[in-house]
Amino acid sequence: MTIEDYTSVYFGAIKRQPTPAVYDGKFVHVTSPNGAFLLFAPMQFCKYHAHIVAHFSSLHKEVSFILSGDDGHFRTPGWSIRGGGKFRLDSTRRIIWLWGSSKAYGAFDGTGIGEQLRDNEAWGAYEIRLSEPN
Repeated sequence: MTIEDYTSVYFGAIKRQPTPAVYDGKFVHVTSPNGAFLLFAPMQFCKYHAHIVAHFSSLHKEVSFILSGDDGHFRTPGWSIRGGGKFRLDSTRRIIWLWGSSKAYGAFDGTGIGEQLRDNEAWGAYEIRLSEPN
């Protein structure tokens, strides 16, 4: 699974400020004929889950995604959205929470997500919790 995190795009390139120690966002699970992707974005960057996928498709020209308001779909055969949710990243405590669902795409399947995030170079040292933060 490939993880794409648009946090630095929002805080670094757009807002030109340091990434906060704790921030909330949304994520989407996308599958393709060649593998799967987890796409993460701060809440302020993408209002809807579909906007995260639209940004992804703008960076990957081999993928065609049609955005329609707060929804959208792939035109490229074999690509699909498997669900989404919300996340909170706390870099001080080194915890990432994943929970919830997307109105447009439904709930994500958390099976194996923690292991795949731990295999990611940037988030490998984080504790992954599949629950809403308390």
